[in-house]
Amino acid sequence: MKEVIIALLSAIVWGTAPLIFKLGLRGEVSPLAGIFFHNLTASLVAFITMLVLRESFSYPLRDVAIISFGGFVSGFLGLLLYYKAIKIGEVSVVAPIVASSPLWASLFAVLLLGESFSLLKLLGTVLVVMGVVLITVSRA
Repeated sequence: MKEVIIALLSAIVWGTAPLIFKLGLRGEVSPLAGIFFHNLTASLVAFITMLVLRESFSYPLRDVAIISFGGFVSGFLGLLLYYKAIKIGEVSVVAPIVASSPLWASLFAVLLLGESFSLLKLLGTVLVVMGVVLITVSRA
């Protein structure tokens, strides 16, 4: 139950982020500069928090390399595309489309990690796709 509450809080926080990004990107800040400031701030806050909590900075290189690659994929490529879409589009259209990421995560988890795929997961995936289609079509 604790993980559900934390996940819900995460969703609420992430739900506010597109609004903040849109406000920042309305002006002259380019999506690329936006990513720089976004990741710089996140890195500094994480670094300071690790120091305060006395977390270790010593981890297996393989694990750090995999997480770093994930950071490149999501923290750079994903954010660059997201910021570009937010800058030129409506948050109410862009955010739900981007929120279809669980669909892709589920698909890739089944294909690449060998995770199970049940009827309920299929139904959830179909609902995600239907929601994205409805929101995308509603802008016309």
